[in-house]
Amino acid sequence: MPAGLGAGRDPIMDPKSTSEIYMIKKSTGGFIVSFRLGTRHGVEPGMDLAVLNEDGFSVGTVQVLASTETESDALVAGESAIKLGCRVSLAGVPRPV
Repeated sequence: MPAGLGAGRDPIMDPKSTSEIYMIKKSTGGFIVSFRLGTRHGVEPGMDLAVLNEDGFSVGTVQVLASTETESDALVAGESAIKLGCRVSLAGVPRPV
């Protein structure tokens, strides 16, 4: 993970609120991505999350299928430019109180 935010970096790329996609698997329903954000981070099955490219631009969305405390799998929604190295973002997702 990046060490922190650099000058001029968008806060949406804060490593605490994003996680790199480290695996993409083809399934009968499309593609499933795996990333290291889980229930500990407020991620739950059914949530829709944005996916950002290395420049911080949105390239698609995913819907969370399953989560452990520290990892999740999500289905890629429709056509997108999602690939390994893109980051799943929690920005804009309500946090538990």
